[in-house]
Amino acid sequence: MVLADQLRTASGVPFAQARFLVTAGDTPLGFATVELDEGRLDRDLVFAAIAEQLGPSIEAYIASCGASGSDRLDLAHQPLPRQADVLPPLSIAVVVATRDRPEQLRRCLASLRALEYEFLEVVVVDNGSRDDATERAFAETVGGDRRFRLVAEPRQGLSRAQNRGLQEVRADFVAFTDDDVRVDDRWINGIRRGFARRADVACVTGLVVSATLESAAERYFDARVWWSAHFEPRIFEAQPGPGDAGGHPYTAGLFGTGANMSFRVEVLRALGGFDEALGTGSPSAGGSDLDAFVRILLSGHALAYEPSALVWHEHRASEEDLERQLYTYGKGLASYLTKFVLSPRTGPAVLIRVPRGIWHAVRLGRRSAAARSQSGIGSGVSRAELRGFLAGPAAYLRARRDQDPENRRLVRPSQVSVPSSSVARPYR
Repeated sequence: MVLADQLRTASGVPFAQARFLVTAGDTPLGFATVELDEGRLDRDLVFAAIAEQLGPSIEAYIASCGASGSDRLDLAHQPLPRQADVLPPLSIAVVVATRDRPEQLRRCLASLRALEYEFLEVVVVDNGSRDDATERAFAETVGGDRRFRLVAEPRQGLSRAQNRGLQEVRADFVAFTDDDVRVDDRWINGIRRGFARRADVACVTGLVVSATLESAAERYFDARVWWSAHFEPRIFEAQPGPGDAGGHPYTAGLFGTGANMSFRVEVLRALGGFDEALGTGSPSAGGSDLDAFVRILLSGHALAYEPSALVWHEHRASEEDLERQLYTYGKGLASYLTKFVLSPRTGPAVLIRVPRGIWHAVRLGRRSAAARSQSGIGSGVSRAELRGFLAGPAAYLRARRDQDPENRRLVRPSQVSVPSSSVARPYR
């Protein structure tokens, strides 16, 4: 481990704490937090903090690899065994939709270009950028790398851009990420591991780690969302299992996020791709990823949350930007739910889950309150999310009026009969 002499914020102020993501091989084990002395790291304190805060997780990993644990974890000298996964080779395409964010796109493309995987293609979809900055960023970052292609989708909307990317890919599996994400070099192996868990897995989501935690807004978002710090792999099915939220499978925010989601191409195409009445850039402002997750489950397939499929996300740094983001989150959530309430195939199932869904919302509210307390962020973020939620149903109806009829037909919810013995369960 190489430790910097001093860690400082962008404005030059020494950090008071450092948080480490601890991994063993391709497996993330958890976070360890270390107090700093004027921004300076002490090697012994780092290893002591890791052993104290993550000792049980490390011992469990060592045991899973068939090695015996030690009475004392001497992390400075004892190498952890690498888990030897035998993963089948998969042809994987990555789709990145972007619009007028060339600097973020450069960082995203640089991380994708660094991936060393033989069966990879990358399709970047320019979703109506107002100038040639996106095209220049692509050309200057990617150069002559033939794995990368730039295509245009002039119709604005994330779902439209992602559907264009879905049409373009030639691989059997497709991964979607955002232009404000940097993928980890273990990302592809994590995706492969997720699809190898079971033959019926048609979607894999993964860990989305905060790239920085310098501002209060970043710390709030990191503490608020489930998929930024959950290290237990899990398989979800349509039938609720132990530990699932009361509104399962419609509590789709617990399955993952659109910044890190992968699908079997043939399955996603058969389901019509993404709902163009949902998603960023539509009146609904979001919800297209949640909709896709639920339609995957209702069609009889499984979804795997795989923390080793790891990416790094640049959160909103200011409270004002965070409030706007959470307004769109609330709007997208309500829009997605409105779609399923209005469908005769799923409406009764959603409505019967309302009481349990309210209890789930109460738990989320407590999580949000705790995140505000930890980060020092104001209560305006929760009010913004509530305002967005209340605006969602009307926004969805407006978006649906403008939706292409063929896309509307293809992305209708379906309901399947799921055996009662089929349950979601954690696994290692």
